[in-house]
Amino acid sequence: MTSCDQLVSTICELLPVVLKREVSGADAGTALLDALGLNSTTGLELVLELEERLGLEISVEDLGRDDFATVGSLAAYVADHLLADA
Repeated sequence: MTSCDQLVSTICELLPVVLKREVSGADAGTALLDALGLNSTTGLELVLELEERLGLEISVEDLGRDDFATVGSLAAYVADHLLADA
């Protein structure tokens, strides 16, 4: 499993925690904003949970709306910008 695949799995595990409801069938192609109704507050919560889980610091200032398009795009952002530095 690549680190991006692992990140997708981790994000999918965190979605029910952040959204406070069951999230079934989420995968890399799941639209965070449109399909799941993620907003700026829950998006920030997701990033904070991800930071805690991974032990990394994610600069929310650098995250754009496109990075939150899908579970996969968020995982790719983290893999490209953070795991490369770790």
